Amino acid sequence: MVTGTKNQSVSNMEKKTLDILADAISDVGSLQWWHADDNMVQVEFRYIQLYDESKPEKDTHTIEAIAIRFIGNVFAVFLDNLSEEEGKPWYERLYDDEIPPFECNAYDLEFDHPEYAQEVYDEYRNQTPITPYDGMNTLTGANHLIAAKCGDVGVIAGGDRMEFVTHNGLISEEEIATLSKKWWEYWKDYWRLRGTRNAYQKDWACEVTIPVNPNNP
Repeated sequence: MVTGTKNQSVSNMEKKTLDILADAISDVGSLQWWHADDNMVQVEFRYIQLYDESKPEKDTHTIEAIAIRFIGNVFAVFLDNLSEEEGKPWYERLYDDEIPPFECNAYDLEFDHPEYAQEVYDEYRNQTPITPYDGMNTLTGANHLIAAKCGDVGVIAGGDRMEFVTHNGLISEEEIATLSKKWWEYWKDYWRLRGTRNAYQKDWACEVTIPVNPNNP
């Protein structure tokens, strides 16, 4: 789980930047954890197509996990089409690390789009708010939000401020496009060197993102 503590928020984000981040999370990522308290909600995903600059040269360079953190007037709703089971619901078991992460539907994740969030909400049979929630009034009243489909489950969350946190600390809005570009350059290099003596360590996010021509990605 990601537990960065720097107090830096992101505001007035450009749609292009948020679209880059949404794709970087949802292409091969998974919903793996969450946390909530009185004034903060955090939704965490793994296998993010952003470049991890902290790793040694030939190590994997995919960011392993990112937390989308909301602060102030927060809300969160867990969604699912699962059959009812005795015991804890899926989102509690996910919190307690008792079940595997849920793979994201590729590109079915958006930031700051209330209408899309309502569409996601309506697609699931079971809808469980863990905070006060008043439908579209809550969605349109939030400064920032996320909505994501992950197979049989989904999540909507938001609040006044939004932060992007990794094990290395916060990622600023300005860094996102650069780290995305560097990841795709790394992906090309990964496949160009794959199977050679200079190959990178195996990176699952690269392995499942297969180029049309591995010899010329």
